[in-house]
Amino acid sequence: MAADATILRDLVTDELARSGDGGWTIEAADFWCRVTPDGYPMPDQGWKLHVSATMLSAPFVLAQVSRVLVEAGCAFKFPDRLGDYWELLAPHCARAQAGKFVTAYPACDAEAVRLAALLDEATRGLPGPAILSDRPYRAGGLVHYRYGAFSGHRTLGNDGFYEVRLRAPGGELVRDERAASFTPPSFATCPFPQPAKKTGSAAVMLNDRFVVREAIRHANRGGVYIAEDTKTGREVVIKEGRPHASSDLSGRDAKDRLALERAALDDLATTGGVPAVVDAFEQGGHAFLAEELVPGHTAHRWTEAHATPLGQDGFGCPTEQVIPVVARLVDLLRKVHEQGYVFRDLSPGNVMILPDGQIRLVDLEYAAKRDSTVMIGGTPGYLAPELAPHSGAFRQAPTAAADLYSLGALVYFLTVGAELGLAEDEEAGPAWGARAGDLLARVAEGNPALAVLRPMVAGLLAEPEDRWTLDACARFLAELQEQAQLERPHARRVPPSADDLVADGLAWLAETMDDRPDSPSPWPNITYGLEADPCAVSAGAAGILPVLPPEQADAVSRWLRRRLAEEDVWPSGLYAGRSGALWALYEAARDAESRDFAVRAAYRLPTDHPSPDMTHGLAGCAMATLRLAIRADEAALRERAARMLQSLHDARSSLDGRPQWLTPASHDSSLAGTNHFGFAHGLAGIGTALLYGGVAFGQAEWLETVREVAYTFYACADVEEGAAWWPYRRDEPESVRPRRPHWCSGSSGVGSFLIRYWRATGDPIALELAEQAAVAVHRTRWQSGSVLCHGLPGEGDFLLDMAEFTGDERYHRWAEDLATCLTARAVRRAGRLHVPDRLGRILPTYLGGTAGVLAFLLRLRHGHPRLWMLDDVIGRPAHELTVLRAR
Repeated sequence: MAADATILRDLVTDELARSGDGGWTIEAADFWCRVTPDGYPMPDQGWKLHVSATMLSAPFVLAQVSRVLVEAGCAFKFPDRLGDYWELLAPHCARAQAGKFVTAYPACDAEAVRLAALLDEATRGLPGPAILSDRPYRAGGLVHYRYGAFSGHRTLGNDGFYEVRLRAPGGELVRDERAASFTPPSFATCPFPQPAKKTGSAAVMLNDRFVVREAIRHANRGGVYIAEDTKTGREVVIKEGRPHASSDLSGRDAKDRLALERAALDDLATTGGVPAVVDAFEQGGHAFLAEELVPGHTAHRWTEAHATPLGQDGFGCPTEQVIPVVARLVDLLRKVHEQGYVFRDLSPGNVMILPDGQIRLVDLEYAAKRDSTVMIGGTPGYLAPELAPHSGAFRQAPTAAADLYSLGALVYFLTVGAELGLAEDEEAGPAWGARAGDLLARVAEGNPALAVLRPMVAGLLAEPEDRWTLDACARFLAELQEQAQLERPHARRVPPSADDLVADGLAWLAETMDDRPDSPSPWPNITYGLEADPCAVSAGAAGILPVLPPEQADAVSRWLRRRLAEEDVWPSGLYAGRSGALWALYEAARDAESRDFAVRAAYRLPTDHPSPDMTHGLAGCAMATLRLAIRADEAALRERAARMLQSLHDARSSLDGRPQWLTPASHDSSLAGTNHFGFAHGLAGIGTALLYGGVAFGQAEWLETVREVAYTFYACADVEEGAAWWPYRRDEPESVRPRRPHWCSGSSGVGSFLIRYWRATGDPIALELAEQAAVAVHRTRWQSGSVLCHGLPGEGDFLLDMAEFTGDERYHRWAEDLATCLTARAVRRAGRLHVPDRLGRILPTYLGGTAGVLAFLLRLRHGHPRLWMLDDVIGRPAHELTVLRAR
């Protein structure tokens, strides 16, 4: 809408002008517009009010609400742009945030109760969804309340993100829990009239027929459940549509969408390829659709079960298993189109493969008749590039060409076991045509199924007017066994080199850097709506610092020292905490004052901590402290590192007679209760820290524990065709273990421990398994991600470890292969080459973005030591650990 930028703000400005009260501040920043009376006594916390709205009712709701709140002199906020409010209404918006259009901050409990009544009366009759995190003031009304932070107490949490917390009566800071249900803290006394308590059975009966057994998923639009049909005794899937939830500018809400999905299921029933409708009904104002429970697996799970890493016969899903699935997909999609529909969301999660190999299309929420008006949307990576720029807009339903592109991306996924992973490039254009063809040619060299299907996949991923028809696909599949297919020629794009990525990555970091001394962060980073610690290695300056050239490194070092000194908060972890920041500062600083600060600050780090892991806890903290102690030749700091390592060693417990380190369930962290195998959060990282410490301090007891860690990995290794894999968690069922090559939680992380254990002990089993972990990493290079934590840079670092520790040049060549995979995914944005993450974002960070890619590529080219390791302790060829420098 043309006036979207100001329509809501203008309503409030007009109300302030009408009231004649000029003592207000209107401040628009990021998502929200905040309206505050001058001198307002904003409480730290209390009972806040939320008012919901639909996209259509939002201006009317704000007009009514602002009149009440301005007259009362109460601070409030609302989305600055009407279009942005859709983020809080979208079907998959976080349920704890959904529907919160206006937030009011009453000065006291009595004012909260008074304003709730006034706001309820002012908005009576206007539509809006229920807010799940709150309690409604009146059943069916728009006004809701919950206890939470107003200005709150901003705290750096144990996971490396800032949180606004509540202060309990005892003075302790506690989380402001934002659950999808009304869950006030125990110390908050509710001043509002209490509704009558509900009584009845815990079992949920719908339409006097369906007994809900479990939830498949919860979403803003409504849940999806497994239920027993008491009439037939069979299990069914029940989808829920909440009234006014996900209501868009056309006025359609989740109930309307469910009705459209039911109509599509009825219309497409004759195809034999969609679930049968069992029942449709309303209950309690909510709409429900009961449909046949389809047996089998989604295409995503089917591919996980069938895709193999690269071996002598290639990688991906076997040709003889893929082709029948693809042929049935083509046939079913043709039937859908013959019924006058476009499916619009053909993706791995919406295709079910039955035990007998038959296909069903599920989740038809996007399915639409070709002449209808729809909101453009779909699964990223499968939505046709010509539609992606219009996502969220209303258009005539796309033509069948959009489904054809989705089919091509889906066939690629089925053959390769990974998503296409091509993003928009400002010079080369959308992810179609020659760009897609180039990638297919490279991947098909090691993927037999894609090599066979490549002409068809390339044809489906062509520009819209050139895409193969479904008839052409069917003929191609029918003729596969009868004749060779000629590849359509196209001009090949010269791919960028690793050096191009390094040059542009460094230039981009310099261009986007905020070098003001008082900047809140050199590279502000909001990750999944959370404010990341700007000092940390994982998503802050410390992780970017090692790849910067000296002049920029000096500026960032000065900023980092100032921020650490001013904030004086010291969470422990190497990556998500502050110990890694001190390590980075010491290595980068060229002045004695900064190095002295890093050493002094290390005494502030805790010597014990509930989390034992590398990224968030004691293992990483001990390694950073030991590094500083060695570099500064500081005996007292060495002793402090030894105390940390002793605490880490003593925190071990046992599972089936083997060592384990549990993160306590009571720990204030998203990792509470976890028991991981990997390097970032589990056994491999902890074993590495104890290995370094055992060698450095001559601690035989620690080294014996390290030996037990190694033998745990020996016992749990899953070796197939020369490649070694390990579980993600200690309690992960073998039947659902996807094969992960990652640093965080897979073969490269475990291999990083094993090769160092071999270097320290000479145990040949450790070397053999490390070599097999390297095989696993190399074979999955086209199936892996693009960021260090869960992708190619972290896996490439391990291959470089193998080359350095063993002297076998083969591993360096394999690391070059991984670099080639990174360059194949490079796109140009604002004139610079980048490797985007799986969501197409360009981030500056170490674990999730550009700095991690650069660290690997610089090491590949110049032979720098691996960052955040103590390899000189275990007999690495003598040199000093220094930060990387661009050459």
